[in-house]
Amino acid sequence: MTVVRIFTPENRLAEILQSLEAPTAQELIADAETRVTALGDAIRAYVAEKLEEIRVFAEQGEEELFAECRTLGGAALDVAEVAGAAGMEAVGEVARGISAMVDNLVTSGVWHTDALRLHLDALALVNRAGGGLDEESEVILGRLRGMREAVGVVE
Repeated sequence: MTVVRIFTPENRLAEILQSLEAPTAQELIADAETRVTALGDAIRAYVAEKLEEIRVFAEQGEEELFAECRTLGGAALDVAEVAGAAGMEAVGEVARGISAMVDNLVTSGVWHTDALRLHLDALALVNRAGGGLDEESEVILGRLRGMREAVGVVE
């Protein structure tokens, strides 16, 4: 007969959080949300800077765009990771789609210039509209997702 012992390590963090002076989980979450809100202007400035980098790609020829696609993908991922924290969810989602298209190129070798250019145009469009989620941006995001699926981009 095999004897199985289950070892549960001591959770020192739980002891700290349960003390009277420790903040509750809700307080920690509220504090984090307050800090993110306070950083909103800085995040929007960062996103604007990255969007300017991305905008340059929309003006490049296909060969140059292809050669620099990893830089584009990196800038798009940078935007995707933080845009939502500044209320720019639609911008973040379009940028995530651009990043996915570049990743698909790297992993499968399939390049879709027209689809990528459409994403770059959509990124500029949703940014001009404020970058948040609204009915129009939801339609745009849905159609971009459908297009990525149609060309075989795995997200």
